[in-house]
Amino acid sequence: MPSSDHLSQFGILYLGGTIGCAGQPLTPLSADAFLPKLAALIESELPTMLSLSQWHYFSGNIKDSSALVPADWGDILELLLNPMYAHIQHWIILHGTDTLAFTAAFIAEALRGTRLKVVVTGSQLPLLDPIKQTFDPNSDALNNIKTAYSAFSDAALPPEGWVRVAFNQHHWAADSVQKIHTTEYAAFAGQQIKPSYIANQQHITNTLTTNPTQLKEALSRLNIQIYYASPLPLETLISQLEQALLSGAEAVILLAYGLGNFPDDLRIHRALLAAEQRGVLVILTTQVPFGGLESRYAAGNWLAACGVLSGGELALPAIFARLAWLQITASTYTERRQLWLEYNTAFVH
Repeated sequence: MPSSDHLSQFGILYLGGTIGCAGQPLTPLSADAFLPKLAALIESELPTMLSLSQWHYFSGNIKDSSALVPADWGDILELLLNPMYAHIQHWIILHGTDTLAFTAAFIAEALRGTRLKVVVTGSQLPLLDPIKQTFDPNSDALNNIKTAYSAFSDAALPPEGWVRVAFNQHHWAADSVQKIHTTEYAAFAGQQIKPSYIANQQHITNTLTTNPTQLKEALSRLNIQIYYASPLPLETLISQLEQALLSGAEAVILLAYGLGNFPDDLRIHRALLAAEQRGVLVILTTQVPFGGLESRYAAGNWLAACGVLSGGELALPAIFARLAWLQITASTYTERRQLWLEYNTAFVH
């Protein structure tokens, strides 16, 4: 076994969620109750991980991930980028599944350009028996941790930093992942999006990390609306869309049909053009989980003329995350719009 001085340094960050739940009803265990049991299980069940690496255990704001707020992302970044832990370049984040894809996508935006490698995972069943609080061999939790660890040795991934989501023996680029099932072990799916690096992106390491409070305050002011198209009477649809565009949000995600199709009406044109004039960034995506957008249908092609930008192949959580990143790093609508166009051009799928 190699000397501990030469072991790779890994961090595990526990944030709550199903993976750390116990009791009836299920509630996330405290870090003091969960992390020692996790460390003992890794030692007994996954000895290879310990023979090749040295592990450090951390906790954040323990909660059910349905209660996550954007400021929690600031806490995560503050830990990952803390100079005290600069020796830890590999991180596994244990997260509840409800908002896991949103957190992973935002962390990917923020850490782009750094050398950190991060895998976000969770589980559909608690790691421990809810009553006995002993290892539950029927849980998917330990296998997901093992899959997360295996991503770090994947030769197909670049040597630069990246963020992945690992689940059910697969791992994917963080900006492609969506939750697709409420109960099955195969709860997430994604795509193998190739990373690219954007020279003029504001990296978090030289913008907001010198003042973590500033970062969390900026995140606490996020205002992003999501409008989900549905086959309503046109008058009702237009009224609902206008309410979303006039809500005070700085960005609106338009979840359209199929390849990006949306009802075409002059009143919708006017509402979208007025939103553009007010500095509201409108991003078009699809309700379909995978495949992205195309402009070959007239039912969606007209939206670009009304100032609507394409979400491309990005998953909904990734669109939300990128808009959040732009809101806290770019101060004007013009700058945000230009950066969105540059990012979507630069990213290779």
